[in-house]
Amino acid sequence: MNLKKSLRTFLINNAFYLWVIFLFCVVTAFFDMRVAAFELIIFLGLAVFYFVTIIFRKRDVLHYLNKLTYTIDSAHKDSLFNFPMPVVILTDNGTIAWYNEFFANIANIDFAKSDAFERKISSVIPNFDFDSLYKEGDSLVSYYFKLGEKYYHVFGNITHIENSNDSCVVLYWDDRTEDELLKIKYDEEKFVSAVMVIDNYDDILQDTPPADRPILIATFDEALTSLADEVNGILKKQEKDRYFFYFDNKTLKHFIDTKFEFLKDLREIRMGNKFPLTLSIGIGCDGKDMAQNDAFSYVALDMALGRGGDQVVIKDKEKYSFFGGKSKEIEKRTRVKSRIVSYALKELIEEAENVVIMGHRHADVDVMGAALGLFRACSALDKEVKLLMQTYNQSVKNLIDLLGDEYDEFIINEAYASEIITKKTLIIVVDTHMKGLLEAPQFLERTSRIVVIDHHRRSADFIDNAVLTYHEPYASSTSELITEMLQYMDSSIMLKRIEADALYAGIYLDTKNFSFKTGVRTFEAAAYLKKLGVDTVYIKKLFQVDMDAVAKKWRIIESAHLYKDNIVYATCEKSADDMQTIVAQAADELLNVKGVNCSFVICQVGTDVIISARSFGEINVQLVLEKLSGGGHMTMAGANIKNSTVPIVVEQLKNVLDEYLKTK
Repeated sequence: MNLKKSLRTFLINNAFYLWVIFLFCVVTAFFDMRVAAFELIIFLGLAVFYFVTIIFRKRDVLHYLNKLTYTIDSAHKDSLFNFPMPVVILTDNGTIAWYNEFFANIANIDFAKSDAFERKISSVIPNFDFDSLYKEGDSLVSYYFKLGEKYYHVFGNITHIENSNDSCVVLYWDDRTEDELLKIKYDEEKFVSAVMVIDNYDDILQDTPPADRPILIATFDEALTSLADEVNGILKKQEKDRYFFYFDNKTLKHFIDTKFEFLKDLREIRMGNKFPLTLSIGIGCDGKDMAQNDAFSYVALDMALGRGGDQVVIKDKEKYSFFGGKSKEIEKRTRVKSRIVSYALKELIEEAENVVIMGHRHADVDVMGAALGLFRACSALDKEVKLLMQTYNQSVKNLIDLLGDEYDEFIINEAYASEIITKKTLIIVVDTHMKGLLEAPQFLERTSRIVVIDHHRRSADFIDNAVLTYHEPYASSTSELITEMLQYMDSSIMLKRIEADALYAGIYLDTKNFSFKTGVRTFEAAAYLKKLGVDTVYIKKLFQVDMDAVAKKWRIIESAHLYKDNIVYATCEKSADDMQTIVAQAADELLNVKGVNCSFVICQVGTDVIISARSFGEINVQLVLEKLSGGGHMTMAGANIKNSTVPIVVEQLKNVLDEYLKTK
């Protein structure tokens, strides 16, 4: 029991005895007044002694407390003035009220002159953000600050002054330079894993004279070996066109700062080759161990190849980073992959309970053409197949109106799909690989049997749990990929006229009448469909629009503005059901303007803003619109910005273009 509690108990007990004596005195008075008087005298004496004792006791306690407070205050002041690290006291507006000699040393001010008093802390310590010290509901301060070559842990507290609304901030500066330099060294020495693949190795060698092929490969290998030696990295050639490259984080930061300029040097190697040897590089870093970095590098390489190759993709625990990717995709001449994928898809269809095809929202003719091609394949394999499609443009509507009775129950909505999709359902995603663009992405969680067939350059929001992915960014369209696969899947698959028309229309749409992204295989697919009786005039009519739509398109073109000499953008404030088609057509039309290399059309659709972009290839519109959550191809891309307005998006687009052109 402590002293204070004992004293209180003693005083309470004494007061109780006094009242007992006084009670006896009153009772005695009824029997003998003299005895009662004597008792009263004793009571009064004890009472006086009691109160005097309390007074002296309180005085002693107060004296002790005052002495203790003085001692603590003196110790506190002494410790503050002689604290063995920099200390500064600031007022609530950031003015220096007091500082010690250690703080004067780190701030490079004369302590003897005291010339820092009444000055703002920001004038003494550059880049010091005083306003960030005050956090709502938090009186403690703790953060790291770099001053010159030193690193400090700045900590302290905000103290409110009594009887005032003012406050002060006491800051202690703990030198953590040694620890921070050790962290930096540790971070720089972390191993980074990279996988490098030569794009189209066989095709490039085929176009190189036989005598020059060994020299070309030897020169390329020597260039990579020299690069590895310069950065003290480890280079291992795994296959004829694949390399493992290991280096540290410091080297990675150097590569990033120089925008991987060594890729340009590699492209300039010429030893009889008509086309440059280019690299696709996947880099894994910031993993919990080397094994995870290695896994990251393979995922990053798939992303690089899925975006057309000739670029670097870095993957860490949180995100992807992209470098390069400004060159055109090189067409793969071999159909081996198409044949292998068609066999695998056939097996998946045969094993499935039913098949549901799903494309992107606001489906176009490429989605419809691919879906009808798959409809014929599934029907030939005696499998029930449905197309989940709720939103689509006018061209798709024109095509649907031409479908016969066989397709009456082919197109379903989300409610119907929820009843038929089970764990054994095969979902085939066409013309997109991005979860966020799907008509109903929630159904991907219902089954593990997912196939993705797409031709757009890969973005970070790709479907990563597909059992089969056929992703070829060199292809003109998904309809082209499906047309090739149907030729290998089963000899019993015979496309009907409307299905061949739809596939041809999909190719026609995405190539802009065979003007963009066309390769040898594009025309081979079109020739195959032409043999089945496709009427090209009929396809042209399929994309006809009424006079009102034509007027809307030309009003958009009339609003066009030139930006940076060769870039044009146009806007549209009024929305309509068919605006997506009109916006795309307006973007195509603007490329016909002399001197224009790139066009953007921006339109308000409800609460969202859509962008349609076209380019001749000098500007990669995919990289531009990826900054606005969009994607697509090097020459054709789009974006959908949620809850925004046209003026805001125009400014965002200009900022993104400026940033892109600086790094181009």
